[in-house]
Amino acid sequence: MGDDKKPTTKKATKKATSKVSKKTTKKAAPKPINKSEPKKTPPPPADRQVNIVAKPTLSAHVPTAPKKIKPQYASFRSSRKSLTNPRRVRGGVKLKLKPEEQPSSWITQRLLRVAQEGADGQINREGLEYARAGQTKRFTIDGTLCEGIIQGRSDKPYKTELKLAQFSAHDQEQIIAAMANQMRYAAKLLAGELPSNIEDVFAPLDLRLFPSEPQDLTPTCTCPDWSEDQPWCKHAVCLTALLAERLGNEPMEVFGLHGMPGQELIDGLRQRRAIGVQGPGPAPVLVPHIQGVSDMTSPPLEDQIEEFWSVGDELESLDTPIEPPPVNCVLLRRLGPSPFLGRFPLVGLMQTCYELIGESALNAEDSAISSEDDS
Repeated sequence: MGDDKKPTTKKATKKATSKVSKKTTKKAAPKPINKSEPKKTPPPPADRQVNIVAKPTLSAHVPTAPKKIKPQYASFRSSRKSLTNPRRVRGGVKLKLKPEEQPSSWITQRLLRVAQEGADGQINREGLEYARAGQTKRFTIDGTLCEGIIQGRSDKPYKTELKLAQFSAHDQEQIIAAMANQMRYAAKLLAGELPSNIEDVFAPLDLRLFPSEPQDLTPTCTCPDWSEDQPWCKHAVCLTALLAERLGNEPMEVFGLHGMPGQELIDGLRQRRAIGVQGPGPAPVLVPHIQGVSDMTSPPLEDQIEEFWSVGDELESLDTPIEPPPVNCVLLRRLGPSPFLGRFPLVGLMQTCYELIGESALNAEDSAISSEDDS
């Protein structure tokens, strides 16, 4: 009997101990913390003092987000190397004279020699290469100005100009008189030819028709190599070579570069010859030839008697701006040389008066235009 009760007591003790341990574990387990509720910290006292020792700085080893780098595209202009040869020009004006060939005209020889003396050896060679390669886009002779647009190594071409000394009205009258006194010069000029010894007429007058020194020719250029101290760049040499070849073929154009058109020279020589042939009496007046005006024909007077004193509708559209004349002192040239004998410079004095009157008229016109714009 006693043996049967023992196991029951052991089982009862185990159950009791397991219940006690479960209760103790339940009591010992901490309560779960609610994360949604923030923990409130008590505010600092009002009399607390804080001493800032140093501001916090980021360490160099702290990793930061990489910056966005924009893609760089290679530029064609920036990566392009500087050109050693000029940019080719299609259809440019070329110098026909070859390097080994000697020019047949003495005018071409003289101008080429002037450019050779004005520019250095390397600059002169490059300028002649430009002329032979056709680097000149445009070559024009307009009045007293010779202009050329020459392409070099840069993208934009350069503008080059050549000028000769201008003959005054008094100088032109002396030139016409000197040529008319020597029939050999007058006969060749009237035939459109220029004699090789034409400089013999200009030497006593202290004048030069063709430049013989670099100072007789004034070149200007927009390239960075040009300066007033060194005006002979390769573009000036190129334009001088083209001008030399042009004047070698058409020598009468040199008078226009001096401000004395060739047609007026021929008309003056004809007037001088007419005076010498007709003898005493009124001298014919030199009428300048104006293209587009002198060639116009007017109807007979009988057909326009009824409308002779009437003004047409074209008068309203007529605009006559005040501007310098293309040829100075036209009236003095039409009147001819001074009839007074002696050394009194009447023609030169009258030329000065005409120039001063023209300048005052231009200044008055400019002031009137500016006052109208302000109003």
